[in-house]
Amino acid sequence: MKKIGLLCTVLISLTILTGCGGETQENAKSSESTELKTPEKFGVKLENLDSSGTLKGQYEGKKITVATRTGDHETALKEAAKYFEAATGAKVEVQSFPAGNDEEKIQLDLSTSHTFDAVLMPVANIHSYAASNYLKKLDDYKDVADPELDMEDFIPSILDLYGKYDGELYAFPYKPDTQMLFYRKDIFEDEKVKAAYKEKTGNDLTVPKTNEEMIEIAKYFTKSKNSDSPVDYGYISMGSTTNSRAIWMNREGDQMVISKDNQATVNNDATKQAMKTMMELKNYAPKEWTQLGWDEANALFVEGKALMMEQWPGLINSINDENSKVKDKIGFAVTPGESPVLGGWSIAVTSSSKEDELAYKFIEFVTSKDGELLKVEHTMDPVRQSNYERGEVMSSNEMYPVLLDSLTKGKQLVDADVPYISAQLNDILEDQTQSLLNGKQDIDKTTNNMQKKLKEEIDRAELE
Repeated sequence: MKKIGLLCTVLISLTILTGCGGETQENAKSSESTELKTPEKFGVKLENLDSSGTLKGQYEGKKITVATRTGDHETALKEAAKYFEAATGAKVEVQSFPAGNDEEKIQLDLSTSHTFDAVLMPVANIHSYAASNYLKKLDDYKDVADPELDMEDFIPSILDLYGKYDGELYAFPYKPDTQMLFYRKDIFEDEKVKAAYKEKTGNDLTVPKTNEEMIEIAKYFTKSKNSDSPVDYGYISMGSTTNSRAIWMNREGDQMVISKDNQATVNNDATKQAMKTMMELKNYAPKEWTQLGWDEANALFVEGKALMMEQWPGLINSINDENSKVKDKIGFAVTPGESPVLGGWSIAVTSSSKEDELAYKFIEFVTSKDGELLKVEHTMDPVRQSNYERGEVMSSNEMYPVLLDSLTKGKQLVDADVPYISAQLNDILEDQTQSLLNGKQDIDKTTNNMQKKLKEEIDRAELE
């Protein structure tokens, strides 16, 4: 296989003040130490933060460094580290880098400096690291693993796509992500609107489950097509470069952009039909669609301009903002066609770690049934099926029932998941999608160009 030169303690005895459980600090039992209380999150007492007795202070004086992106990922890791340090006696240093700079910094360290013991990164990066032999196989740690680890509790599609490379487990899923359908439930539930829709189309107004239903509804609720529409646009999503491929990838069903053996598979009827649907939806989206990125598209939706939007779960933060015009008016559904693309983050142990066993216990801890509940309030949603049903977790986020359903139905990553060249392949997908959206070429030429260019890039990578 071609190797890439990728640009490439002391026991903390604290009483932690927990967020959801409402617990308070206690005075120290002595002047030298205090007792770590069992935290409560979402009404669940987290009583297995010693990994079923496998963490018992035996790593005192040792230290690991974990790398990730600045922001919520860093905050969530640091929160969990407090409890891990108390259980192990070890020290966890979390180093973070701003988005746009993190990939270069972490890849450079993995190939040269070797200071990181574990990394939390997007899935496609993790797979490239595994292909470059920068990561440890997690089966190597079976002898020290938590006997209650319960690998079958991870959402199956997520464990397979996020954790495995070439059939081997290299990482634990950490943060799941998938596109969802956000819709104006106040409009869908309005009896007058429903009656008018029925009279005009002959069909009942229901949240679309198929691509055909979405097209019909989007057309009806586009003001340029229907002056009585209560919104300007029937549909909106991110149509800008780096985002637009998701629009047709959400439509592909069982079709994959890249096969499991790293072959391009886009020049076919399924992809052409997906693109046909995208081009139809373009008629019911803003004219500036191809200029709409995350901020611009979200702003239009929370201003109440569109009936439906396909977007990543983070949109909920804008919806619930005090200035939002659609707060408490939004419903959630699986993307029509029920094959949403996935994003996500995984956490892994580096091959160069001098404390790899301790690093393994840390990544196991933060993704355990109890351990991952420490991250949820920091926008890191659960990856374990059981946690969506524990305590008040499901009711804590109105999106969670649909998020779980979407994650279960997702079949492929939005990033072309080929080691070393994911970014290059994504560029090809975006360039060709933009040429189609902007009328520079038709669907047949688009799929043909994609197939040819993807194959050429994969062949150049000399993958085995």
